[in-house]
Amino acid sequence: MSRFIGIIGILLILGIAYLMSQNRKAINYKTIGIGFLLQVFFAIFIFKVPLGEKIFMGLGMLVKKILDFASDGGTFVFGPLMNQVKLALVWGSDANIFALQLIASMIFVMILVNILYYYGIMQRIIPIFGKAMNKLMSVSGAEALSNVASAFVGNVSAQMMIKPYLPKLTRSEMLASMSGSMACISVATMPIYIAMGIPAQYVLASSVMAVPGAFVISKIVYPETLVPETSENFSIKFSKRSRTHINVFDAISSGASEGMKVALNIIAMILALVALVAMIDWTLGIIGSLCIKLFHLSATSSLYAILDSLSLKYILGKIFALFALAIGVPLKEATAVGGVMGTKLVLNEMVAYFDLTHLTTALSDKAFLIACFALCNFANFGSVAIQLGGIGELAPNQRKNLARLGLRALICGTLTGYMSAAIVGILFN
Repeated sequence: MSRFIGIIGILLILGIAYLMSQNRKAINYKTIGIGFLLQVFFAIFIFKVPLGEKIFMGLGMLVKKILDFASDGGTFVFGPLMNQVKLALVWGSDANIFALQLIASMIFVMILVNILYYYGIMQRIIPIFGKAMNKLMSVSGAEALSNVASAFVGNVSAQMMIKPYLPKLTRSEMLASMSGSMACISVATMPIYIAMGIPAQYVLASSVMAVPGAFVISKIVYPETLVPETSENFSIKFSKRSRTHINVFDAISSGASEGMKVALNIIAMILALVALVAMIDWTLGIIGSLCIKLFHLSATSSLYAILDSLSLKYILGKIFALFALAIGVPLKEATAVGGVMGTKLVLNEMVAYFDLTHLTTALSDKAFLIACFALCNFANFGSVAIQLGGIGELAPNQRKNLARLGLRALICGTLTGYMSAAIVGILFN
């Protein structure tokens, strides 16, 4: 019976979305129902149907192979610093220079993405899935295309795919587009998490499930009451004249440069956030010690134990433990998983995945699976700022709407990840 606890989590998530709804009478239950069924269908297909398992195992192996190619390039440049075996001989089995792996994988993936864009492959593949979502779920073409694109290119870049339509998006469409980008990660960042030890199948499945899942939550929170411009027909045109690169070598060169910039930004961000958390933990530790001395607490009291181990992760763990329990995490592991869920929301998914793979106590397979899905999205406070700035530049007339919808998009993206986690938790045997 414990495997069905996730049903409580699903009802809780839908209940929160319903309570947040801007217009409960306007909710299109057909869209919600089809979206939820698609989310469940993808989970069953990927984890329970042999064909789906083989397809996603194959895709996972492809992503890992891409990592191997990136590693070959990194080894040529950085030498033994990229060799895990040689590092282990010098510094022990846990030796790993994450920054170098990140640089190598980001540069190579960005090169591949630029090549696909140069030949128009991405611009042709994404609209196919967007139109399918448009017809199946009765959502507008623009928001469907944006959400599908989010699984490939991530925040802001997905909105660039629908730039001609952005100025005229309704608030419901804008929230769906923002939520879609919050609810998943991009192809470019997938290898980073896989290199950390997150199973490729989990990362791929989470992004696929997030596409319909984001519509389920966002269309409850902000139902469509107007007639979108792209409710019936929409198109994305590709021509050789619209290419941003002179030739494929220019695309490769630009991709390498962009990959290096992104990798350095990520390294700087992780360094800063981890250092910030360390400072917060130090401050909380001092506060805890002062309280122990001030109130003369004995080492045997329960309050002493709490104050003695006071940290940001401990506080977030207690706050998010309820959500962890509701989506199916076993009781004894709820605080640990809740801690990384809170870290993801406050900081980002990269720091949270790092913490997840470095927990002092190993999680059960089920808790690890649920945690991987719950963390696999860009829904954090930093992403709100990225969307406000990035999408605001693409459509200046939408800045007020972006500001109004930013926090809702964050919640929608987070709840979408929790919903996917609850579904796969139910399927876990």
